[in-house]
This record gives sequence, structure tokens and C-alpha cells, in this order.
Amino acid sequence: MRTTSALLIFLLMPLLVLPGCSAFQQQSLRTDLTVLKTQLARQQSQMAEEQVLLQALMTGQQQQEAERNQRLREMESQLGELVEASRRARDADSSAAENPCPVIDPESNGQPGTNLTIIGQVEVIHLQPPGRNLAARIDTGANTSSLDARDIEMFESDGEDYVRFTLPQSILAEGQKQQYELPVSRFVRIIQAGKKDERRAVIELKIRLGSVERMAEFTLTNREHLTYRALIGRNILRDFFAVDVASRFIVSDRDSSDETAGESGDSDEDATDEEATDDEEAEDGNGADG
Repeated sequence: MRTTSALLIFLLMPLLVLPGCSAFQQQSLRTDLTVLKTQLARQQSQMAEEQVLLQALMTGQQQQEAERNQRLREMESQLGELVEASRRARDADSSAAENPCPVIDPESNGQPGTNLTIIGQVEVIHLQPPGRNLAARIDTGANTSSLDARDIEMFESDGEDYVRFTLPQSILAEGQKQQYELPVSRFVRIIQAGKKDERRAVIELKIRLGSVERMAEFTLTNREHLTYRALIGRNILRDFFAVDVASRFIVSDRDSSDETAGESGDSDEDATDEEATDDEEAEDGNGADG
């Protein structure tokens, strides 16, 4: 009997121990699962942070690449402008060399070597508009002729550039209109030593100097501080005139000027201008304005 009881207890012991082991294993599994979930969440958080950093790095690299491309385009544009400016300067130098302003040989008794009209350093010209005679300084150093104008105002009409300006009353007839509106043929930039660069409109007027009558370009600028209301530059002199700088009024009469007395004097003027286009490219080098 005693042996039977011991055998029964031996057989029942695994059944009594097994539920406790199963509960312990389940608790351990739940703990391990919680730890794994915590680690996974931490790794996911780190991956998200790394993704944000990677995205920021890629964005910064894209911005830097865009900036480099923009600088490259700007450098290419500047290089193109320099090449074009150099080409224009060479063309201008070539044109000046092919069409030099005539110089009188001192031993030729005042006669140039070609059929050019000799004029003095000051002559009376006829200008249309305003259809009046006025004394003008002849300047072989100035590239483009210029005319005294006031209240200069740029405007557009039908997509074209125009300029509105008034002429000084001293060169007009009594009651003659002062304001004019004319199309602009181009713009030039004037460089003056010690002064701010000046952008001038260029217009075309009919001029008669001696026996020569033609259309010619004039820049518009306020010349009230200068002696003469007009200046004649190389654009009018070239191929037509030679200048005797020691004489005045060779092909015109001093008294034929329509200007008000005292407005046009005989004193010399000393001002040197360099004319350049709007893109700062010199056209024909240095010139004098007075």
C-alpha cells in the first residue's frame, strides 16, 4: 500500500510542476517582447532622424549646385559681353584708322591733300530745326556733335524711343516755339574727368556748314555753362572738312548768327569728354567737348 502511494505521488508531480513552468515562460516571453518593441521604436526614431538629416543634406547640396550653375551662367554672360565689347572696340579702331580726321600739312600752304573744305575752329552753321543760324565750335577731338538743350525728357511712342526738349531762347526767333519732340536714334554714355558719367540721347538734325548740307547726329546736353550752343564733331567733319585751328569763320560770316548778342562769345573752352555706348564700350576713343 505504501509502495502504491509513493508511485502515485511520483506520477502526479510533473502535472503539479508543469503549470508553474508554463506561467513563468509566458511572463518571460512578454518581457522579451516589450524589450524588443522598445528597441524597435528607438531604431525607428533614429532612422527618422537620419532621414531628416539626409533630406536636409540633399537640399543643401541642391541649393549649392543651383548657386554654382547660376554663377557659371553669369560668368559666361560676362565673358560674352567682354568678347563683344572687344570686337566692337576693334571695329571702332579699324574705322578710325580707315577714316582719320584730315590734317593740314604745314608746308602745303594751307591746302589739304584731298578735296576737303577748309573751315575754322569756329563757324556759323544753319540748323533745322530750329531753322536758325548759330555759331558752333569745331572740335576734331569730339566723336559726336552736340546741341544745347534744356528740360530733356525721354518717353516712348508706338514702342519707339523719343526725346522731348526745349532750346534756349537765345538761338530762337521772338515767339518761336521752344519745345521739340524727336525720335532717338541711339544713346551714348559720356565720361568726363572728375564728373559723373552722363547718358545722352542722340537725334538727327539737318545741318548746313559752308556749302555742305546733310543730316547728322547730335547729342543733347545742357551747354549753358559753355561758350557755344553747338559743337561740331568728327561725325560731321569726316570726309567733308579739314580744320584750320588758327582761323575762325572761314566759310561763314560772324555776323550771320541769329543768336542774341552776348550769348556766343569768342573765349576758348577747355573740356575733354570721352564718349562711350551704354554698355561702357568706347566708340572712337577720347574726344573734346566745349
